[in-house]
Amino acid sequence: MKHIFTLGIFLFFISINLSSQYTEVGLFAGVSNYHGDLTPKNLEVSSYAPAFGAFGRYNFNGHFAGKVHFYKGLLKGSDYNAQITKGERERNLSFESDVYELGAQFEYNFLNFKVSIKDHITTPYIFAGVSGIYFNPQAEINGLWYDLQPLSTEGQGLEGSSAQPYSRVALAIPWGLGVKFNINHLTNIGLEFGIRKTFTDYLDDVSTTYPDLDLLANEIGDVAAALSYRMPEYDPDAPFDPQGTSRGNSSDKDWYFFGGFTISVNIGKANGFKQNQKKPTSRKRAPKMTF
Repeated sequence: MKHIFTLGIFLFFISINLSSQYTEVGLFAGVSNYHGDLTPKNLEVSSYAPAFGAFGRYNFNGHFAGKVHFYKGLLKGSDYNAQITKGERERNLSFESDVYELGAQFEYNFLNFKVSIKDHITTPYIFAGVSGIYFNPQAEINGLWYDLQPLSTEGQGLEGSSAQPYSRVALAIPWGLGVKFNINHLTNIGLEFGIRKTFTDYLDDVSTTYPDLDLLANEIGDVAAALSYRMPEYDPDAPFDPQGTSRGNSSDKDWYFFGGFTISVNIGKANGFKQNQKKPTSRKRAPKMTF
């Protein structure tokens, strides 16, 4: 995490100092959501959670811009949201995880967006880029919260297992759309919705099959076994040994979403927004009268 924050600050100030011509710095506030093994629908209403962050944007011209950002959101999912007659409610798994995202992206404005009198002061836009993310799925049992990755809930790193513990750092591809408005020569506001396709299936700690629970309990502990296989909490008659049966779907990677409001201020000589303003007509002085 220390290295991620350091890199974020470094890139943030690079974005500001690339040029003094048209740079913005701003804030983001909105919501996050998640789609993966623990969501029966693409966007589960109960899984919305707060998200916020900061960004720097460099406007190459009225149509193209580059942006670096650092966003934080809460991701969560639960089998409790699955229908009783469908889905995986009896599996009884759940998770929560903060996700920290450091990314860079390009934006395309459909209209020529410049802070001037003659050009458009609002435009829809699309964006795409690449991000690095840090996540740490947790689950609650008996009133206590536990980090799930060290517990090897799918047998990662256990004796005889070829699977290794998954990384809590991953790549993601952000893409989406938005609309932005210029209030005056200094301030912009906007709405933005972005989808993140990740290259991990472990945002929720669920991906493959159940491990040998006895081995897991012996090597990691009883809590690890209890958080790996939670079906007996829902159904006391559940099979005692689920080893090798499906716990998740490893063929589909996890996704998450950010959506919300942006506000930014223009700094420097914003690519003509001073030059493009109407210049006041200079007053001509009357010739000095001599008597």
